[in-house]
Amino acid sequence: MKKSTFLYFLLSPIILFAQEGQNVYPFLNIPVSARQAALGGDAVSIRDFDVSFAGVNPGLMNLEQDQMISLNFASYLADSKYGTISFVKDLGEAHLISFNARYMDYGRMPRTDESATIDGEFGAMDASVGLGYAYQFDENWTIAGGTNFISSKIDNYTSMAVVGTAGVTYHNQKSKETLALVFRNFGYQFKPFNGVRENVAFRVDLGYTKILDEFPVALTITAHDLQKLNISQDFNNNGQEVNFGRKLADHFSVGAELFPEQNFNIRFGYNVKRGNELAVLDQRSFAGLSAGFGIKISSFRFDYSHVRYHNSSNVNMFGLTLDLIEVGGNRR
Repeated sequence: MKKSTFLYFLLSPIILFAQEGQNVYPFLNIPVSARQAALGGDAVSIRDFDVSFAGVNPGLMNLEQDQMISLNFASYLADSKYGTISFVKDLGEAHLISFNARYMDYGRMPRTDESATIDGEFGAMDASVGLGYAYQFDENWTIAGGTNFISSKIDNYTSMAVVGTAGVTYHNQKSKETLALVFRNFGYQFKPFNGVRENVAFRVDLGYTKILDEFPVALTITAHDLQKLNISQDFNNNGQEVNFGRKLADHFSVGAELFPEQNFNIRFGYNVKRGNELAVLDQRSFAGLSAGFGIKISSFRFDYSHVRYHNSSNVNMFGLTLDLIEVGGNRR
């Protein structure tokens, strides 16, 4: 009862003051790593060696990630470039901190006026840099939070904001299961593009991961964007109005990882909303599916994912993690 009361008072202010928004900085909701992308794109409950997940849920930080650094890169949609970096440091006494950064470079585009006359080119870019903190106040419970500075530029226009992330994670090492609730990207745009402040890409995610005893597989299910009941388009691809069942299903993504505790992993995922909205009528497009693998060689871990968006649009993402402690031969 005491623990439940503590968590209630921790999270209730976030629920009350966080603002829902989908208008600016949507790059914050792109998968933070190749592994997350391969597992459906929304996983927030994988608590192991993967330091990159600290960038999306700081409550996943743990001693296995101490002094690990992770780099991820993708040639994203429409020739844009996307990358992330994460690092975790153990401070002792169950306290951990993290550094994370990400960017999205949209490339060069033609500048046109009202009459469609081309007048040179312009660029656009989003960037985020921040710190996270986690405290394991109980054998199975971790509370965490983080703050990120956001900068966005479109041609000569700039925008800036400060956003936060907070949540709580339950991890049972004996039963090999993790439950995580995270509030992402709540904050304040203190410098808007044109004088009108916009809401940031706030979302609430609830994730569960379980490593099975009978078979070497870790199953992950994530309920995302819980801050809003209806996140679906109004009509299906066949022109019919979206029903309640479809609206409910669009909140979920699932993932499976074979050999999760080994040096080689195979991963699969499915994002229901992406699969529903990007499917092509009367064609087998495999929209929403994703797959990938990870392999550990010495102090390095390589990750790869292939995400199916559409018949004409796929994303390949690559990740590299370096264990700085293992390089020195001091990892136990």
